[in-house]
Amino acid sequence: MDIRIAVLGSSNFIGRLKRLEHELVSIRLDYYIYQSPVDATEIVQKIKPCDVLFFSGSLPYIFAKEASEKLPVPTHYLKQDEAVITTTLLSVYFSNNIPIEQLSIDLIEPQLIKNVLEDIGQLEQYPHMLKIDPTFELEEVVKFHTELHYSGKGSLAITSVHAVFHALQDKKVPVIRMLDSKGSILKGLEDAKSMALLVKSQSAKIAIGCIQSNNIISEEVLKKIASTIQANHVQTDNHLYTFISTQGNIQIALESNAIQHWRDLVPTPIKIAFGYGKTVIEATQNAKDALPYTTENTAYLITDHKELFGPYPNNQQQIQLKTNDPKLVQIAKDTTLSPANLSKIMQFSRSHSSVEFTTNDLEAYLQVSRRTTERLLKKLVDHGYARVVGEEMTYQQGRPRAIYEFNFPTY
Repeated sequence: MDIRIAVLGSSNFIGRLKRLEHELVSIRLDYYIYQSPVDATEIVQKIKPCDVLFFSGSLPYIFAKEASEKLPVPTHYLKQDEAVITTTLLSVYFSNNIPIEQLSIDLIEPQLIKNVLEDIGQLEQYPHMLKIDPTFELEEVVKFHTELHYSGKGSLAITSVHAVFHALQDKKVPVIRMLDSKGSILKGLEDAKSMALLVKSQSAKIAIGCIQSNNIISEEVLKKIASTIQANHVQTDNHLYTFISTQGNIQIALESNAIQHWRDLVPTPIKIAFGYGKTVIEATQNAKDALPYTTENTAYLITDHKELFGPYPNNQQQIQLKTNDPKLVQIAKDTTLSPANLSKIMQFSRSHSSVEFTTNDLEAYLQVSRRTTERLLKKLVDHGYARVVGEEMTYQQGRPRAIYEFNFPTY
């Protein structure tokens, strides 16, 4: 299955990447264009389901860092390094033949240019350089290049900022963009793919959940608990119930406050423990080792690295999913779906191992009938919030199953 990468960049970068897209193997790209790096924060909040988020440069990544850290997927960005500087300076040398001291350059780390020039033995002349960071003002960068040009000290401006490029063009100042090499772009995307695969492999590792109660928990309640972590359950001695799941499902359960839901389902106090491990035996032992730390209606987790986390649900890392989110309100209005159902659908998207899913996948997660699941999907499809992207036939008779993907931000 292809890795889905959401790419956030300038229109120029996106245009270039589309010309390279055919060289990428097992990668599918979704494009998000910004006019200024500052816009990245707002755009990140509209990212549709993906496996990894990729920024075209350091600036948009820095601006959107706080917002992107809230996503359940890894983030990567194309760094401005010596290869980018070398490619740009070589292009200027062969195309324009302008002395290096006549160049004005804005970039995140001026030391990179000094490193490149020192490597080639150029220690006497340097370009005019301006260091930019998240506190920079667009007008200041434009002014830097413009004043050097009209004073005769700068013959060509080289900018790292898409918006600066267009502003200087409007002022008739000769300007080019910093040139990311083809190799750097392709490597950056491959690195992003590797990050996504690593996260997927970690999420798929074995996890064990244990619930200890003084009284018997009904089969119906156990099934409801198991469904929240997509697990099977087995009963052991002394009212200890064991669930086999994956680390990804357990993490989602902890972040979405499933512990509180379990407490509401069981009328008597319970103790909850989780264990991660490379094998079922190791994970089970870690879960049992975590049990002594628990008190009534709390949970602890021991990882395969013997790290103890807790107590949940009062842990500071807990994340709540609010049903009064403006996105949910608008979708609920369009589709007439209840906020509760939309919250479950968004939680399903976060926990599902793939961007694509079938009716069976959603039905199993929601624990509702096939008819109800199909009705929910139809409303989403009819209003453009989901779409059919393919079919699968895993059996010899009957109709093929439709494969869906969501078409709205679920993070």
